[in-house]
Amino acid sequence: MVPDVTAPADERRPLRVSVGHRPPAPMTAYVDQIVGDDLSEVEFTFFMGSYRARDVDVVHVCDVDAFLGGRDRKPAERVAAATEAADDLRDRGIALVRTVVGPERPDDEALAILDRVTSTFVALDEVTPTPDPRRTVVIPHAHHRDRFLGYPRGEQVPGRILCVARAGVGRAAEGPLKVLSVTDTPDLSLRIAGEEDPTLETLLPRAIRRSRGRVTARTETLSDAEVIREVDGAELVVLPAIDSLVDQGLLFTVLSMDRPVLLPDGAAARRLAEEVGPGWVLTHDGPITAEVLDEAVSELRGTERDARPNLAGRGLETTVAAYAEVHRAATARAV
Repeated sequence: MVPDVTAPADERRPLRVSVGHRPPAPMTAYVDQIVGDDLSEVEFTFFMGSYRARDVDVVHVCDVDAFLGGRDRKPAERVAAATEAADDLRDRGIALVRTVVGPERPDDEALAILDRVTSTFVALDEVTPTPDPRRTVVIPHAHHRDRFLGYPRGEQVPGRILCVARAGVGRAAEGPLKVLSVTDTPDLSLRIAGEEDPTLETLLPRAIRRSRGRVTARTETLSDAEVIREVDGAELVVLPAIDSLVDQGLLFTVLSMDRPVLLPDGAAARRLAEEVGPGWVLTHDGPITAEVLDEAVSELRGTERDARPNLAGRGLETTVAAYAEVHRAATARAV
């Protein structure tokens, strides 16, 4: 299935890549930095869920659990799905590229089967472990500055701490909701924004009632424009552990809008903090407490930082070119 590179340039067909992700849409997503705007050199198709045979040169998997039929499948079903996919990829000479976010499950027979037929693993930073460093390419997540040019912007509210998520906002909000009332910083307020989360069903209304206006919430699905306005209003954005591509996208939306973030401590968070410059990525060890919030705001207000975080090398054109090169090179290594 490798494209015929011996043919004259004007007769070569585009590289055909099938991406396990929803197609590009108005709402920002990881797929945007794979596809970009110029589709002349690569012919993309998209699939959601499990693998199906297709006539392409490369299959790029962004969610390996979905690729194997879903997170709830039994181990034997996952192994069967992995074996079927691996056999089809081999028979058709299709290269497999996999984006890896966070550590994958150890001792997973289905993943081991896919590992053996994967041409290239893509990691978003240098500290994410992959099954084989020799087959790994690091492509940093793109920023969203250019994507959001011209969007309506909001005004920052001093002291506002924002917990925001596309889904599952309770991961970030539960701790701050429990401890805001006992913080020592006098002007702190808390804003919760994102899709309604069952984990906050009783905690959020109670916190709002008792807060005397210091806690407000918007529990609904947010468009990109609404996320930006919420982020603009914050002095500090609290995010949970960055465990998924959706989490990655939200993190770089916040940094693209020039707002500092508070993240759980870890190698990736520390490396990002060094990259973007002082005062933009703060970390905490353990659960969110009143002391954590007070210390984060104190550090934020006491740190001199550049006008914008350093996101050099994360432009969309750079990532699109990097993924195109990964896809071209992977065809030469198809198992």
